[in-house]
Amino acid sequence: MLALCIAAACSSNGEAPESPASDGGPMANESHRPAFCMREGADEVRDVFCVDPRPTVRGLADLQVLVGHKRAMQAAPAQAVPSEPGGDLSNQLAAVAALTHSTALSGHLVSPINPRVIAIGANTFTAFQRGVQRVELISRARDTGSLNFYLLSFAQACNRRSEGCSPGELYTPEIESDWIDVQIRDGEELKNTAQDCRQCHQRTTDGPQLLMRELESPWTHFLLPPGFESKTPVPNGSDLMAEYLQAKSDEPHGGFALSALTTVSPFMLQVLVGPAQPLLFDAPAIEDERYPYGPEGYPNEPRPSPTWENAYEAFKRGEQLALPYLDSRATDPAKQAALTEAYRRYAAGELSADQLPDLGDIFPDDPHERALRGLQTEPDATPEDALIQACASCHNDVLDQSISRARFNVSVSRLDRRQLDYAIERIRLPSAAAGVMPPAEARQLDPAVRDELIEYLEQDPSALDLDGRLDTAARLGMSGGGAVRGSGFGVP
Repeated sequence: MLALCIAAACSSNGEAPESPASDGGPMANESHRPAFCMREGADEVRDVFCVDPRPTVRGLADLQVLVGHKRAMQAAPAQAVPSEPGGDLSNQLAAVAALTHSTALSGHLVSPINPRVIAIGANTFTAFQRGVQRVELISRARDTGSLNFYLLSFAQACNRRSEGCSPGELYTPEIESDWIDVQIRDGEELKNTAQDCRQCHQRTTDGPQLLMRELESPWTHFLLPPGFESKTPVPNGSDLMAEYLQAKSDEPHGGFALSALTTVSPFMLQVLVGPAQPLLFDAPAIEDERYPYGPEGYPNEPRPSPTWENAYEAFKRGEQLALPYLDSRATDPAKQAALTEAYRRYAAGELSADQLPDLGDIFPDDPHERALRGLQTEPDATPEDALIQACASCHNDVLDQSISRARFNVSVSRLDRRQLDYAIERIRLPSAAAGVMPPAEARQLDPAVRDELIEYLEQDPSALDLDGRLDTAARLGMSGGGAVRGSGFGVP
């Protein structure tokens, strides 16, 4: 899957983004340039936001027009574009792909009925999913050819209510327009936050790169056009598209009309991203292992996949990041059916937006199944396991050691009592609190595991990591094996 800038600008319950504008205007600090405009650089995002007058961005369609992914649908004053979502295919300039499962920090919101929409322009990519108030952007620098990462966050009027935004305001077309308190930051501003793009996109590499976990057909977790053939009984992207249509019918999504979502395959991404990838979900091998062809044809029930299981064990040892879930559907069938019916009733006017349930609550409740999907630690994890599964991806020796986040390292025996106590304080914070460890959208600690981890960290540092497993995980930095597959042209 394509992993654009991994970010957590606000929580899925509709809390306001960080540092919103105080005047409620359409652009945060509208009289001032974004901070990245004061640094050297030239790309399409800077062309839009580092000019006078400041652009007005009141919705997703506005942004997509400004970065060249859509045409303006009507004549409008300079720098002001219409904010209606959708439109016919003649207004779509970007290629579009949609994911139904994601390992990004917003992955707990992504599903067949709430896909992550990736728009592919000539030099700029964007990623958006409903349920979280942000848009991720990657733009190629004209001066160096490298990739620049940006995060645009926004609020809605509902953020100013004491109770925040309801699911009906976050998971419906309402989230795609009428934005307020818009701000945009670059990778330099994000580097010491939970939103740091480099923690995945620049891991042991000289510069940031585009990532695509699923580089080859059958592209297990992408929406694919109706009628896409599969050689095995396993549900594929065409089946996922049918599930999307069952919930959403022809509703525009992510700023694009249904015709755009159903006509472009992930092949375009595969070509642009290129074959040199640090970590792959080997979809062909996994599918062949789960549905091997024999004398009686394909099995009706899936077999184990050593490829996926070995990768998951490597993740638990702290050797690499976790892969996407092995099945095309990561959701709980009963929950998805109930939420699909609720959304159909909402679209038909039988259910008000205030009555719409949380579309993010679509995954199994079983803690082991949630761990396999990247939502939490294993329920029987030891404190060392928990540190590897929940902390090692961000707190290791491989990532930037010049920022304050590096003061905590998964190799906890290196830390002093003050640092350990501060970590305990952060772990004890409520799940939605600012500064909580792990961050609200990262893999969460099982409640019982959290208590055991706190007791473990309360020990003298000399009594921690006696077998050196955490130190090994810190040195490896979850970096993966540098796999090379596929046939893309590559991205420098």
